[in-house]
Amino acid sequence: MSEAAKILNCEEEPIHLCGKIQDFGYLLVFNLIGKCIAISENCRRWLPLDLPAAMQLKIHDFLGFIYQEMGVKIESLDLSHISRSPLTFKTHLHGECFQLTIYIHNDLIFLEFEKNESIVIELSQLNEFQRNFDFSDNIWQTLCENIYRIIGFDRIMVYQFLEDSSGIVIAEKKTIQEESLLGYRYPEFDIPQQARKLYLKNLARQTPDIHADTVPLFGAEPTQIDLSKSQIRALSPIHLQYLHNFGVRASASFSIVIDDKLWGLVACQNITPKFIPYDRKSLCLFVTHYAATKYLVEQQRIKIEDDQKIKEIELELKERLVFNSSIEKTLKEFAKPFMQAIPSSGLIIRSPDFVTRYGETPSDYLLEEIHAEINSRIGDENIFTSHAFSLPNNKKTDNSNWTGVARISFDKEHDYAIYWFRKEILTEEKWAGIPEKHPIFSEEKNAYIYSPRTSFQLWKKQVKGQSERWSTFDINFLTRIHKLIQDSLLRKMNEVKRLNERLIEANNKLETYTHQLAHDIRNPLSIIKTSAQFIYAKQDLTRDFLGKFSKNIAEAADLINSIIDKTIESTKESANILSYEVVTTETFIHQIIQQAVQRYGVKNYEVILGDLLPVYGEKTLLYQLFMNLINNAIKFSSKKDTAILEIYSKKEDNNTIYYIKDNGIGIAETEKENLFGMFKRLSNANEFEGSGVGMAIVKRIIDKLHANIEFQSKVNEGTTFKIAFPNE
Repeated sequence: MSEAAKILNCEEEPIHLCGKIQDFGYLLVFNLIGKCIAISENCRRWLPLDLPAAMQLKIHDFLGFIYQEMGVKIESLDLSHISRSPLTFKTHLHGECFQLTIYIHNDLIFLEFEKNESIVIELSQLNEFQRNFDFSDNIWQTLCENIYRIIGFDRIMVYQFLEDSSGIVIAEKKTIQEESLLGYRYPEFDIPQQARKLYLKNLARQTPDIHADTVPLFGAEPTQIDLSKSQIRALSPIHLQYLHNFGVRASASFSIVIDDKLWGLVACQNITPKFIPYDRKSLCLFVTHYAATKYLVEQQRIKIEDDQKIKEIELELKERLVFNSSIEKTLKEFAKPFMQAIPSSGLIIRSPDFVTRYGETPSDYLLEEIHAEINSRIGDENIFTSHAFSLPNNKKTDNSNWTGVARISFDKEHDYAIYWFRKEILTEEKWAGIPEKHPIFSEEKNAYIYSPRTSFQLWKKQVKGQSERWSTFDINFLTRIHKLIQDSLLRKMNEVKRLNERLIEANNKLETYTHQLAHDIRNPLSIIKTSAQFIYAKQDLTRDFLGKFSKNIAEAADLINSIIDKTIESTKESANILSYEVVTTETFIHQIIQQAVQRYGVKNYEVILGDLLPVYGEKTLLYQLFMNLINNAIKFSSKKDTAILEIYSKKEDNNTIYYIKDNGIGIAETEKENLFGMFKRLSNANEFEGSGVGMAIVKRIIDKLHANIEFQSKVNEGTTFKIAFPNE
């Protein structure tokens, strides 16, 4: 062997570029302008000229030869539409019936002749096939029997491809003494991937005699002509050797395509050579399609029934999740239905706070190991299944009670999850020979190629470490239950979030009301304190003075009571607790000014009062509003040489507008946006007392009175507040 030799897998064999056809047909190939580029050498049998001369002809010249035989003016047929679908019809060559198919593939035009017979398929025969399917409990077995009636091969099998790409015989009809192959497994490499792709392109294939001579194409190298669509293409030598090793001379196959995928094959074998005419082959393909459709309809019926089963559990579970405050309790109630829906030997409901078990389950320690291992495999996925689950090799444990594991989790960390467990089941697989390949060296290809298997004797394999597989129904159930529970958890979380937000809002309101109350009663308390101190210090007060101070104390106490009552009322959620009336502001504005001047010890001040129009609103809230604004105006102007306060009002549209102006410290431009925030103090107000609550209270009162407030201000020049009160 030279150093350049390598191993060629079956998948690498270019079986579609063999450059040969089988001898039961003829092939002519043309380019798109109609020039002949290849002719099968057996066309000499019917062409009136030799092959080199024939290569000089155009496509319509050949169609003229065919016309002479068939009596139909084929050269006048429009070939432009064959790019969409093949053109096929019966014809005759040298006295024999053929089926001519004209098609385009890879920008080449193919004229393909395949032997046929002059038979007429009776409608009654099709009806019989249909009745056989309609009254059958096993579609695939009936398919084998129907195809046997059409072609009479010694053995007809339905071969299904499995998830691991191997295959299994699921139905069989045989008339020979050889052992039944029903239930036998075949390895993936028996039908390599490139062959499977061709089975999707060409749904019917046959080899009448594996020892028959093949026919090369004249005029083109094999690699120049892609024969993927040809029904008379020669088979791979490896495939022919495989059939020879199997002990058959003729074979045929019909592709079972479901949902545009190669689901399986109808494999037909005959001990002696046997040819299937085109019409019978087409009839076999028709009943195969019919069986696939019946199977698909049956699967849809089963799916509808399965969906109904899941829906019943979904509806009950959804109702419980909505009305039961405890998701944990609900899941525990549904543990048994969960285990019945997906047959399992054990179930665990897991969360950071609890682990609930049903049936046979792994220990707490093993559960954490399993949990961590699954997390490492699936990342952010929330659904996991395995019918052959085990921990890493360095953690040797008996997993016979949890060989099958399914899990749905409901959060990113997978802390909330439900586990299903299935026990190990020991099974015995029947294989048609030991599934292994043996390379042999090919001098021609300077490479090792894999020889087809020589033994198809029954070989049994004991399968351990597997449970019953999780079915499509199981996966669908897990997916839908996962979504339902996750949505419920999300809804519960949102409810808790809303409750927390309301609690925070309530706490904030309570804190605001507390600060508001403390802020607003400070003024009347100051009056009570000052009056009491004056009475205590002056023992010889006249009755008039005592009456005046007593009145001040009583009015301040009444005001405190009123503020407390309104604050309590404002904490209620009712929108109709305020009693509106037309309120005269002049009296309490004078009172507030005098109290503020006294409180902040202002010596030099100037008060300019214009019209003080009545306002429609709630009396105590209006008092609190003006008290806060006037107190601030005087407080922040108190350090000026002369504190100036101007208050006036006017009617404008349907509002009463009040203006309150001062010449105080003003408000910086960068701080105007946050003026009405809670605990927001101005950066230039550090030398003045205050808690940053007053303006927040102002804004709350404005909102309650459905009024509007605006302001203009310049630092060190003063501030003007404009308050618009609706008149009704």
